[in-house]
Amino acid sequence: MAEMMTFLPSDRRRVTTATGLRDTALNLLLLLLSMIVVLGFAELGLRLFSPQPIIPRYVESGPYGIRKNIGNVHGTMITPEYRHAFNTNSQGFRGAKEYSLQKPPGVYRVIVLGDSVALGHGVEDSETFSAVLERKLSEVRPAEVINMGVSGFGTAEELIQLHNVGLAYQPDLVVLTYFQNDPYNNVVSKLFAVENNALVRTRENFVPAIFIRDRLYAIPGYSWLCQNSHLLNLIRNRFSAYFTEKLAHENRIGTETTDVLTPEEAQLTRELLNAVIAEARSRRTPLIILNVPLVENGKLISNLPITGLQTDSERVTILDMRKDVYETHPLTELSYEKDSHPKPYGHRLIGERLAQVIQQRFGNN
Repeated sequence: MAEMMTFLPSDRRRVTTATGLRDTALNLLLLLLSMIVVLGFAELGLRLFSPQPIIPRYVESGPYGIRKNIGNVHGTMITPEYRHAFNTNSQGFRGAKEYSLQKPPGVYRVIVLGDSVALGHGVEDSETFSAVLERKLSEVRPAEVINMGVSGFGTAEELIQLHNVGLAYQPDLVVLTYFQNDPYNNVVSKLFAVENNALVRTRENFVPAIFIRDRLYAIPGYSWLCQNSHLLNLIRNRFSAYFTEKLAHENRIGTETTDVLTPEEAQLTRELLNAVIAEARSRRTPLIILNVPLVENGKLISNLPITGLQTDSERVTILDMRKDVYETHPLTELSYEKDSHPKPYGHRLIGERLAQVIQQRFGNN
């Protein structure tokens, strides 16, 4: 017996197809709305019960195998302990002031290298110790202090930055800010190693997570979410912590900053500092190594490997803020409890002490 076949009229087939498409679109819309509601409640819950630090990393790949600050940034940094504006000029230096490569006649120019401590997480553009130093020096003579700090830098990146960027600005003085997590950053970057007691370049590039970050920032609205969403920043902060732990595990070192360095950390950091000293000395440019201690759980941590540093020169000064500032003032007034970066008062004291030493040692230069 022949099989019976049923055919729908063309109009009815079109109606059936349209109904299916409409149902699919409706289901997708309901799914999207549900996701928005869930994400909205998660965002609200974090804002009410667990506010997240909103500290976007305004960095990009630089031309010398290391990161640089993105130019012309006008953003905000927010944590439970502080909220402040954050700006960079067209060159990516902290603040809005522009600087020419050619130093203006009669101007005393200082460049400041360092990580987020020098960059000034936790303070306004005008409150960084670089800004304080510029104002103090300008009381005596025209002065420029260029804040070249980049969040996450160690001595390895600062050495490369000094050679390729900093010295091009014809500084009269270089200030290298040493912070206590620099040895960790020096090891995990693998930019340099010590072989046969000599420092050698072992890696051309270290731009962690920049590939992913660049593509995320290309997504419309992502930058705005970085500035405003606690949920997104929770995810970003967790990813950053995972990445830090991963690098530490790969290099067989800990992530905890302590007074005691491993032999590898101490040797590598010492040789990097000596390379910075040699670089400045080759240009006959005075250098101040500014040691800023870490305040953690009410205690001071300082691990600058002084033994073996080639500081036997009138042009090289080690300025220890632990002795000059931190041991003579209440720690709660100097650094944030959880964030650990210096507060405005801490930056002010550091800048004023720097100005005092510069006037005493290099005032007639």
